[in-house]
Amino acid sequence: MIRFVDYSFCYEGMKEDALKKINLEIRDGEFVLLTGRSGCGKSTVLRSINGLIPHFYPGQINGELLYGDISLLKTEPSAMAGIVGTVFQDPRSQFFMTDTTRELAFGCENMGWNRDEIIDRVEKAVNDLELADFLGRSIFSLSSGEKQQIAIGSVYAMTPRVYIFDEPSANLDFEATKRLTHILKRLKDGGNTVIVADHRFYYLRDILDTAIYMEEGKISEKYTKDQFCSLDRNMRIQMGLRPVYPEREKTDFAVLEDHHISDNERKIFKVEEISFGYVKKEKILNNVTFEASTGDVIGVIGHNGAGKTTLISVLSGILKENSGQICFDGKKLTRSKRRKLSYLVMQDADYQLFAASVDEELTLGVSDPNKAYIEDILQRLALIEYRDRHPASLSGGQKQRVTIGVSLVKNSKILYFDEPTSGLDLDSMERVSKQIKELSGNGAIIFLVSHDLEFIAGTCNKILSLDSGDDGHMTDISEELLVKYEREYYQQY
Repeated sequence: MIRFVDYSFCYEGMKEDALKKINLEIRDGEFVLLTGRSGCGKSTVLRSINGLIPHFYPGQINGELLYGDISLLKTEPSAMAGIVGTVFQDPRSQFFMTDTTRELAFGCENMGWNRDEIIDRVEKAVNDLELADFLGRSIFSLSSGEKQQIAIGSVYAMTPRVYIFDEPSANLDFEATKRLTHILKRLKDGGNTVIVADHRFYYLRDILDTAIYMEEGKISEKYTKDQFCSLDRNMRIQMGLRPVYPEREKTDFAVLEDHHISDNERKIFKVEEISFGYVKKEKILNNVTFEASTGDVIGVIGHNGAGKTTLISVLSGILKENSGQICFDGKKLTRSKRRKLSYLVMQDADYQLFAASVDEELTLGVSDPNKAYIEDILQRLALIEYRDRHPASLSGGQKQRVTIGVSLVKNSKILYFDEPTSGLDLDSMERVSKQIKELSGNGAIIFLVSHDLEFIAGTCNKILSLDSGDDGHMTDISEELLVKYEREYYQQY
């Protein structure tokens, strides 16, 4: 049993406690969902359980955190591996080897086990988690879902008693999420304690035992599975929670306002037979062709590995196409011109944060910034209280909002967002959706790569599918189309 006893924690250099007198018991074998608005303290709870606090994140601790009679706060990191295993939101952050087989064995090798025991443990992980098809492959060739399965396997091989998952569904397509659900169920059925922190939980609705809702560093509510899955819709929305049964709720698809853009002002972005593939490898994009115009918000969908991120990397000038051409307003765009015309908000916000404060981040590289506009952006994205904070100290959702704020300041003609709702709660998702629609109203063309159907439904007016054929498929969004996707995606859980 894991027990928090009057547990408080304040990060070094911060004035306010991130966790405030937490009292919580998690039973052996219990499956717990930890949720709440971005910045509520979920990640701090996980860091406390897995030993990152206090060994990696120093700060002031009050109270006690126990596993049975063992103090987790006094347990050395080397001893934690046999107790707690963690799978992070981005599995790349926990990989140390370049191929899958050695990655599965890496943790066991560090524990000092002999060769025969390591082989036995890796074989058990491969068999139990159905990883045989991944053996001997390059880590870099895997999709997000495949990387996550290898990360889970490497933790599983060390046989911890507690498994922690931080936003595990954030970067996964629906098939990969289904496989994740299958693995989580196997861990639960094996008698393990499983703790998942996530804003999306439709995929957990049949396997969770307890849902814990946090607010401002405190445990606000604790629900049984039945209580949580039957929350009143209005109450759920007030709590900033996504739906447990998205397919049961009315589809509110985006109706973009008439931007009153005259024919003279309307610009056409034309993509003609774009192909791309790395040297000696199969093509990722093959003759992709479509058109978009000023004010369009296009949701780019497809399974992990379909080429969504590759497509926007080519369109924004990061990668050079093998063939085809891209035109804007009737003029062919070179890579350098595409880079000047575009702004890309990456999936991993850490790669785009360089300044010492949120305020400085929004004005970095901007000559004579409009202070009133910066203030307005901070207010609209609920970042005003964090303006003096170092971006690295923010939660994942808060970092994501900072990068989106930078895109608003840049005011580029074509904007690309790669998984913009990764790690965002309901309130933040709706806030980002509103800002994106305002940007489209100001004449931008916007591409959103996302597996978040709820977000696409409420934000986009077109969908570009890379699953429908080699040349892509662009269609206007409609309620009928979304109902089809919802039936296809959600009802399988």
